Amino acid sequence: MNQRTAQGVAAGLRIQNIRQPQMNLFSQINFSWLELYAAACVAGWSVMLYHVWAMTRENVPLSHIALLPLGQASPRVTVIVPACNESGKIEAALRSLCAQTYTNLRIIAINDRSTDATPEILNRLALEFPNRLRVIHISSLPEEWLGKNHANQTGYESIETPIDNGGYILFTDADVMFGKNVIAQTVAYAVQHKVGHIVAYPNLLSENIFEESFLAIFSLLFTWKFNPRAARDPNNTSAYIGVGAFNFIAQELYERIGTHQSLKNEVADDVMLGYRVKQQREATHVLNSESAVSVRWREGLWDSVRGIIRSAFPGVNFSWLWVGIGVIGTFGGLLAPYGLWLYGWIGGSLFVAVCGAASVLLVLCCYSVLGKKFPRVLATTLLHPVMSVLFLYAMVRSAVQITVQGGVVWRGTFYSIEVLRRKPA
Repeated sequence: MNQRTAQGVAAGLRIQNIRQPQMNLFSQINFSWLELYAAACVAGWSVMLYHVWAMTRENVPLSHIALLPLGQASPRVTVIVPACNESGKIEAALRSLCAQTYTNLRIIAINDRSTDATPEILNRLALEFPNRLRVIHISSLPEEWLGKNHANQTGYESIETPIDNGGYILFTDADVMFGKNVIAQTVAYAVQHKVGHIVAYPNLLSENIFEESFLAIFSLLFTWKFNPRAARDPNNTSAYIGVGAFNFIAQELYERIGTHQSLKNEVADDVMLGYRVKQQREATHVLNSESAVSVRWREGLWDSVRGIIRSAFPGVNFSWLWVGIGVIGTFGGLLAPYGLWLYGWIGGSLFVAVCGAASVLLVLCCYSVLGKKFPRVLATTLLHPVMSVLFLYAMVRSAVQITVQGGVVWRGTFYSIEVLRRKPA
């Protein structure tokens, strides 16, 4: 080797020695970012746990509400129950309403173009409870109305009691079961607190751990999005809540928000009713029904997934931006604890593994706070990543399917995206 070649080799070795520490530093920076993300995951789920705990404490238990004193005037309550092909559940639901201890009560059940035995069941119950139950049959649907919204509006228009008597309306579904004191306790709370809009979180029934786990993650996300504490503030118009199983509203306030005429093409009419209440600078209070109000949302896991497919994209106002945020949130938040735990364990990073395990423990704690509704906490936590992926699948499929077909098929009627986006005059 000549002198020039030797000098070149030596220079190359010096360059390599200089570059080597830089490469090590770069990989350390990469690893530090992963550690930072793992720590952020723990912090994020800690915030989630505190939020779920705080929001759960905000909900007043229905059983803690004292009834109105004997002799105090009782405002009229009208319960509006739309029903479309609910022959399997409508009778038990209406019997639970007719058995209410509250006396100044009227129930209006609307048969919305049912093709099963629902009309016959309603007619029979109306004969059995003539002083409480009235039945209306709808045979056609006006253009640009969703069926349930039109049925609710029809029920309201049939109310005989004048608006100025301080009456209330309870909008509910045809499969919701009620304890006998629910309406009496709700009226007492409304009168005592002078509040015009009350929602009650129902007990969500399920028949197996898979259905329960899917409902648990749905409830977790619902609790994160809708803030009962903020909804109680009438000046906070961005915080709102509505629950289809139990939307209790003063007649005067319902008229002021435009009735269901202003919600005619809203897929999430229950939530949007709460939104319009807050635009009037009125408070919404949330009650924890415990087991006094109960419903099985869908018939099994896959039917629950289909429910999300039908409603997720309309629920974000057909926005692909929010779908993208949902995808990022699923991978970056819901699945991250399990991914970090697995990565840290396989990759030999103790810090990342510990942060991942701590985050999974926080997930378990979140479900424990919701434990009265979802008692099988450990199984729900173990199934959390599977249900997160299913929820993501339902959300993305909802967006793709509705975009491709240009709209939504709802109870046999097609509604274009253009119609659903159109705001009622």
